[in-house]
Amino acid sequence: MKTLLFIGHDANRAGAQYLLLHLLTYLHETGVKTGLVLGDGGPLLPDYERVTTVYPLFSPPAVQAGGLRGRVLSKLGVGQPANGQRTISAELLQRIREARYDAILANTIANGGLLRLLEPLGLPFALYVHELETSIRIYARPDDLAYELTRVSHVFCGSEAVRQNLIRHHGLTTGNTSVLNSLIHTQTLLNKLAAVDRRAVRQQLTIPVNAVIVGGCGNAEWRKGVDLFLLVARQVLNTHPDTYFVWVGVNESGEEARRLRYDLVRMGIANRVHLLPPGGNYLDYVACFDLFTLTSREDPYPLVILEAGLNHNPVLCFAQSGGSPDYVGTDTGCLVPYLDLSAMARVIGQLADDKAERNRLGVIFYERALRHDVAALVPQLLAKLDLVVAQPTAVQYGSR
Repeated sequence: MKTLLFIGHDANRAGAQYLLLHLLTYLHETGVKTGLVLGDGGPLLPDYERVTTVYPLFSPPAVQAGGLRGRVLSKLGVGQPANGQRTISAELLQRIREARYDAILANTIANGGLLRLLEPLGLPFALYVHELETSIRIYARPDDLAYELTRVSHVFCGSEAVRQNLIRHHGLTTGNTSVLNSLIHTQTLLNKLAAVDRRAVRQQLTIPVNAVIVGGCGNAEWRKGVDLFLLVARQVLNTHPDTYFVWVGVNESGEEARRLRYDLVRMGIANRVHLLPPGGNYLDYVACFDLFTLTSREDPYPLVILEAGLNHNPVLCFAQSGGSPDYVGTDTGCLVPYLDLSAMARVIGQLADDKAERNRLGVIFYERALRHDVAALVPQLLAKLDLVVAQPTAVQYGSR
């Protein structure tokens, strides 16, 4: 694959966008020519521009204020015109055509509308899907979803759970899907983690240097289970009152933050649980974690579990919650029955008391995270793309 055009929905600081940045950075370093059609802007835009040619589509009208879809897309920075349709100028389309890309790779399943705009290019395309069913129903318009799934050459799935969901609910097959777990540029992340002044960050949060910190991360939404994080914290603090809990990803001025703080005050643990806003310095806090808890009800295979692994943190998660259990494994003692908060609190308490066991598990998760490095996974992606885009599309579509 000589030249590859990517599609990203925006440049906000979230998992799929960071994953795309890791991927584009590696391709830039290895001399693969890329471009990026970007549906909206965001703070990662300068980082994208350093490693690829960005073709911006930045002027959609605001989403209507009402409705869950509008609120969620607004939170994620995904804009939609009032009639649900974007446009692309003839000039921009010609610029892309002149770059002579070989294929398109759309990062996330929510990019069907942007794929439609690029149809005049006549390029084969693949999808890299990170969403499970709840997210698909929220983020993907049904007509755009049908368009991309009936025309796609191949679908890379962020986890086996993602793959099985697409087979079960959307008619894909084992022949036109493959698993490519979330990937990271490990050296970049290791450098950032090593540069953190952990003592200073703890002082900023008024957390003692030797206290055990249990971390969580993600948008404050039902799927991520920040409410469950608070309930687990309460149980742990009943037996381990000197433990601290830090969640990164709660907008300070949002309604959800008000509700969560309402609960914290009435549970009497507001001085032990920190709710921090999302931002570019989130790795500063990850670097201070001793344990990482993924309280998600549904998560495909989030980057933050790999970042926690690089920080030598044991990672806890619920079984039957998506792709994360594949990373956590049944051999670590950190895979907890679905929504069994008492069991999760019990494991956290045991690890809080046993630094040697935390260190032992930290090595296991570190080594697992290293296996997700771009240098190991991106060549697999490129080799698969070379195979599937060379196949006659009529044969592919005829198998649906």
